[in-house]
Amino acid sequence: MNVSEALEARRSIRYFEDREVPEDTLRAIVKDAQWAPSWANAQPWKVYIATEGLAKRIRAAHLESAQRGMRGRSDIETGHRTDWGRKAYNNMGHWSDDLQGYLGRSVREFPMSQAELFDAPAIAYLTMHRDSPEWSIYDMGAFGQSLMLAAKERGVDTMAAYELVKYPEAIRTFLPIPQDEAIVMGIALGYADGRKINGFRSNREPLGNVLTIQSK
Repeated sequence: MNVSEALEARRSIRYFEDREVPEDTLRAIVKDAQWAPSWANAQPWKVYIATEGLAKRIRAAHLESAQRGMRGRSDIETGHRTDWGRKAYNNMGHWSDDLQGYLGRSVREFPMSQAELFDAPAIAYLTMHRDSPEWSIYDMGAFGQSLMLAAKERGVDTMAAYELVKYPEAIRTFLPIPQDEAIVMGIALGYADGRKINGFRSNREPLGNVLTIQSK
C-alpha cells in the first residue's frame, strides 16, 4: 500500500472487533511514526499504549463515568464548536448531518461507540511536556497522522478522538503518565467490525476551496 492509497483508505472506525493487535505490530507502527517531521528534530512526543486487560479496564471506567454524566476536561483546551471559526463550524455541521442521514435508525450507534471507547483493543495516548511551545502541537499532529497511516499500511484501523482523552486524571490512574506531560490525543487501534457506522465516509471540500497556487 503506497501513501496515497493509505491516505484514501484510512477512515475513523467507531467499533472494533474483539481481536488484539500484536505487540510487535504496535511497536512497528510507532517506530515508523517516529519519522514524522518536527521543529529542529525536537520529537516532542511520547506514546503510552494500553492493551488487553488494561484497555478493558479503561473502557469500563470510561463507560461508568459517561453513564454518571461526569463532565470531562482534556489536558488540551478544546472550546465549543462556535469557537472554531465559520469555515470549520460549517464543515462540522455538514459532517453531523451526513452522519445522521447515513445512520438513520442506527443513529444510537454513535453515542454508544463513544461511551464504550469504540471497544478498542488497544489505545495509544500521545503526550508532550507541558512546557513545550505552541508549535509542538503541529509536530504532535504530524506524528499522530503518521501513526495512523503506518497502522493502515499494516491492516490496522484507527480512531483519533477527544473522547479517548476526556478524563485525563482517570487515564493517569491506569498508566504512568506524569503530571508534567499533557495528554494531547488518544488513538484507538484495532480491526473494524461489521457495524453500519464503520461504513460511513466523511466528505472533503472541493480542492478549489482550499488550494491557491500563484506564480506572480
